Amino acid sequence: MVKAVIAAGGLGGSLMPLTKAVAKEIMPLGGRPVIDYIVRELQANGITDILLVANKSKQAIEDYFDSAPELEHLLRAKGDTAQLADIAASTALNLHFIRQQAADGIGSALALAEDFIDGEDFCFVLSDDVLPLPTTLLQQLWQAHTASGQQMLATVPIAAKQSEQYGIVEWADKAAGQIKRIAEKPTPATAPSQDAVFGRYVFSAAIFDQLAQYPADQQQFAQALNALAAEGNLTGLPYGGPRENIDGRLSLLEANIDLALTDPDTAAPLRAYLRRLVSD
Repeated sequence: MVKAVIAAGGLGGSLMPLTKAVAKEIMPLGGRPVIDYIVRELQANGITDILLVANKSKQAIEDYFDSAPELEHLLRAKGDTAQLADIAASTALNLHFIRQQAADGIGSALALAEDFIDGEDFCFVLSDDVLPLPTTLLQQLWQAHTASGQQMLATVPIAAKQSEQYGIVEWADKAAGQIKRIAEKPTPATAPSQDAVFGRYVFSAAIFDQLAQYPADQQQFAQALNALAAEGNLTGLPYGGPRENIDGRLSLLEANIDLALTDPDTAAPLRAYLRRLVSD
């Protein structure tokens, strides 16, 4: 795997009014910004050449991944090698930025990456969906793509009542991972399955030709995926491991609690605090 694209151009409406001033991707999650988990996942999977598609209000993302000479000098003087190594990890990559001028959806964001990809196969990641490390999901998608030549996406099981929040897969052959179509945010009564699209994909550069056939709007990406499915060129890889979807204030809070309960520094006191709340 060589290159990856991260879509981070959304306005963060579900986290307003805070996202009026702070990018959703900079929201704290377990002591780090959300976007840091995405980038570390890519690094852990051997990807250091990354394009981040954002809008003009997200300068803080660029700042976070930039070097910080004054802070590094202070940490060096204090002998804080752990923090220095942490900062070094966030800058040891080829991170490129491009601006999405309007919030026209995922397809519009991805289309901006065509020159960066330059005809290669690549990983595509949505910044709303966070995987705790370590994870090999991207490696599995890449291996399946390399073996089959199929365009790949990850799917996750959801409760039926959540169907209106996701693209839901209708399988042509679930055992083989063959996707017939993706229904966009159907009602529970009309959802074709309880398998939702998760924000991890592996594509060939052919995805850009598909995107070009549709208007640059909120439906463009779904239309391109369904066109691939109609051609028999879209495969879903089920994923059942831990994950977080940062789509609102409650999910951000839940994600922070989940991560804090796995952190040795916070797990025990947080459990004690939660027990006190329940018992009161």
